[in-house]
Order: sequence, then C-alpha cells, then structure tokens
Amino acid sequence: MLLSFSSYNLPKMEEVRKAAEEKRRELVLSGQATSKFIEENGLDDEIFQLTCLNYLSISKTCLKQLSPKFGNLVNLTNLVLHNNQLTALPEEIQALTKLKFFDVSNNQIEEMPLSISNLSELESLNVSVNKLGSFPPVNAMKSLHIFNVAHNCLQELPEGIFDPSLVHLSNIVAGNNEIEKLSPDVTNLPHLNQLDLSNNRLKEVPAELSECPKLKELNLKGNKFSDRRFGKLVEQCPTKSVMEYLSNILKKERAKNPDKKGKGKSKEKKKGPKSVQDDVEFLTDAIDVLHFPDEDGLIVSVTPAVIDVRPYIVCCIVRNLDLQKTANTFKQFITLQTKLHDTLCNKRQAATIATHDLSSVKGPLKFDAQFPSLLMIVPLSKQKEVSGEKLVDDLMKEAEQLRREKKRSTVSGIHKYLDLLANKTQYPCLGDAAGTVISFPPITNSNSTKISKETTSILIEVTSSTNLDTCKTVCDELLVKMLEMGLGKDTADEASSSAGHKTLTVEQVKVTDVEGNLRVVYPSRTDLSKPGITVNRNYD
Repeated sequence: MLLSFSSYNLPKMEEVRKAAEEKRRELVLSGQATSKFIEENGLDDEIFQLTCLNYLSISKTCLKQLSPKFGNLVNLTNLVLHNNQLTALPEEIQALTKLKFFDVSNNQIEEMPLSISNLSELESLNVSVNKLGSFPPVNAMKSLHIFNVAHNCLQELPEGIFDPSLVHLSNIVAGNNEIEKLSPDVTNLPHLNQLDLSNNRLKEVPAELSECPKLKELNLKGNKFSDRRFGKLVEQCPTKSVMEYLSNILKKERAKNPDKKGKGKSKEKKKGPKSVQDDVEFLTDAIDVLHFPDEDGLIVSVTPAVIDVRPYIVCCIVRNLDLQKTANTFKQFITLQTKLHDTLCNKRQAATIATHDLSSVKGPLKFDAQFPSLLMIVPLSKQKEVSGEKLVDDLMKEAEQLRREKKRSTVSGIHKYLDLLANKTQYPCLGDAAGTVISFPPITNSNSTKISKETTSILIEVTSSTNLDTCKTVCDELLVKMLEMGLGKDTADEASSSAGHKTLTVEQVKVTDVEGNLRVVYPSRTDLSKPGITVNRNYD
C-alpha cells in the first residue's frame, strides 16, 4: 500500500496499522487512548484506505465530524459510531450501499443527511439520543427491520415509515420525543412486533392500531391521553388488554359509520377471548416481597478488600419458579440475562448479573476480593477448578487466537469482558459458608451453583463498580422481565374463572459489612416502583 510523504509523516493509530498489515475485515477504536489521539491529530486518514473493512466501530471518543472519505469504505456492512460528539454526518454516507447495521446513537446530531434514505440494504438503524428535530423519508429502506429514534426532538415519525413496502419492519422505537400524532396507516406494516411511543405528546391513538396482526409489545406510557380510562389502561395493563380496548372502540366506530376506512370493514375477525368491556377491572401482575426471615434469612457480608475493587452488590431470592413452563422457557430466561448485560448493564461495564440455584448455595455468603493466583473457581460449564489468574490468562490467549483466525479486532462471548479486569491486583468474588467461590464477576459463575430447567428457587446477584442504584435498577428490571415472561405463579380471576394475572415471589436478602452493620436490604420499600405492577410488601 503506497502512502504519500505527507500522510506517511502523520501520527498513525496502532490498531489502524495492524488492520492494514493483517488485512482485517474488522476494526474497533474506542476509549480514552483513541479519543486523545483524535483530539490531538484527528482521525487517522489511513482508515479510509481499508476498503476491505466490513465492520468498523469508533465509540466513546471526542470525534466531532466525519470526513467525506467515509464514502470510500464501500464494503462496510456494519458501522458503529455511538457515544461520540458527532454533530452531523456527510452526504457521502450514501456510498455505503452494503450497509446493514448502522448505530450512531448517543451523539449530538441535529439533522440527518437526505442521502441516508438511499441505504436500501439497511436492516438496523439506531440514531437514538441525539438532537434530531426531523428525519428524512425512509420508504426506500426496503430491508429495514429495526428503527430506533428514541430520545430526540421529533414532532412526527418520518415520512414513509408506514409504507406497505416496508414488509420487514418489526421494531419502531421512538420513545422520549415530542410526537403528537400516530397515523392509522400503522396497519400497513404486516410484521410490526414492537412499537414504543412512550413519553411523547400523544393525546389519542387510532383504534386501527388494534389491527396490527403481530404487534406484541406496545408502549404508550407517559403520554397524556384525552381518554383517561385508556390512559390508565396503558399505564397498568399489558399490551393484549390495550389492543382489546382499541379493538372494541374500532368496532363501535364502524358500527356507527360502516364506510369508515380500514381493514375488516367487511370482514370480521375470528371470535376469540372476551374483549375488555367498559366495566373492566384492571388486573395487574404482582410481585410478592417476603420480608427478610430473621432466623434463617440469607446474609451477604462485604469485606474491606472488595470495597476498592467492586464495592456494590444487591441480592434477592426468587421462589416457586417454573422454568419448564414451555419448551423454550429456560432458554428465554438465559437470553434475558444476556440481553440485559448488553443493554442496561452496558456490556457489563455498569453491572453484572449472576443467577444461582438456591438449593446449592450455602449461606451466609461473603463478597470479597482475592489475589488472582489464590482465587479458585470451577467456571460455568467446566468440571475442573482453576485459579482466577489461569482462567483470565487462558481466556486472553483464546481471544488472541480468535482474532488471528478470523482476522478481527473484536471478540465475542466472555472474552469481550476481560478488559474490565485490566490493572486489577485483586479480583472480586462471592464465596459461600464453606469458602467455595460461587461467582467471579464480571467473568463467570461457578458451575456448582448453575441453574437448570429443574431449578425452582434462585439467588439473584447483581454487582457493580459504579453505584448501588445501578445494581437496584438492573435487579428491578430483571424481576419485572421475569414477571412479563410468565415465570410467576398464575393467580386465578375468580370472577371469570380464568387466569387473571401472575405473581412473582421475591424474598429479601441483607447485605452487611463484616461487623454486621446493614449496608442494603433488597427489595426495600422504595424498590420495584414500576407502572402496571402491584408490589405486595408482606412485612411484619
């Protein structure tokens, strides 16, 4: 590869140099070192000569603008530019015709270039957390599956968003904007599965919304609806009840006006369960919080050693679970934890979740920090005990081997969390009464407390180096999602002799210091304040 003398004498990014030498298909630039380089020298121009790249990620930097040369990277299929300081995108972005995944979230972009409409192969577009007041037409994006414009300043959804040709569009996330109206044309999207318009300025929604055949997740919370009854339903009840309410309204509207435009004016839907009536009582799912049992309650003590390493932890116990409710229930629960790690936990940067089979946990527990060579654990899905030092060394070697084999600068799975232990002289760990390490956050649990389909009671552990509120927020969300998955016990509705709602049984766990002084008990009276969920606090 030939370089001019002027470019040859400019400082080069080490990762860019390696990517060029090894002809990598992937390049990841992130963090303080990258940000400092960009601040002092700008983005390395050699990046734009790496035309074989199909994955490029530049994140968590001070990058404020993109060169028009980005259009040279015509083979990109994945472009990640989140958490920078970008204020605009170049029109040349339209040259990236192979782009399938584009994430430019968490920047300061006020206007998108019109040329973005030409990215017809785009499947996932995330422009959330910017300053957009409008968005170009999207009807030409025929391959679009996911469209995320949350946390902007949009007053309306983009033109063409409900074009019938967008047959793949399944997720529209537009919460926390200033949207005032939703078009009845939303029914044109045959595969719409998720619609999030929470915290906007909607006063009403079209009753035709009930005719979206695959809509399973509808979030309209935080809007001030003129129909106060509908507003209460939105805040307290699941999507199914909201859709049934809208369906009833639509039937009444069509009965009064047979010529009302809309699908189904000559065809009625097949009869199903009884719809929500005007005299409906709003049943809500519930979490029963059992007070900490004074005599045999589970206590976790936090040692001084771990305070400097990973000081925050909350735990709770969930009882009476049925992880065999369906063939996929257990797998869905594991997937839920993975999803939370990638989203709310910010790829384990903010917090880490661990779940243990309670029957294998011997309390009281100790949250401690040990030197890597002394920390011994049987990693998840392994049979042999290893030291923390060897485990991390082996994982680093595996990660490097994978990079070389796949010619990538990124790794997946557990390997992507190794940097969280960089420069740590001691590793955090949770041990049981026998001194056995059952958790080594943020890397792995112990195989000795691994949950299975047969598990009926679990210990949830959330740890963080950020703050206690982060632990609580993550634990709150996990419990709510477990309830939404149907892992709670069915509570019959006596009036209708059918399943009315579900109840998740959660028992408090105390966290203390080594002297027995209380640090936190979870869930407390201030936790689990979620709309649509009743929390029964069974305290003395």
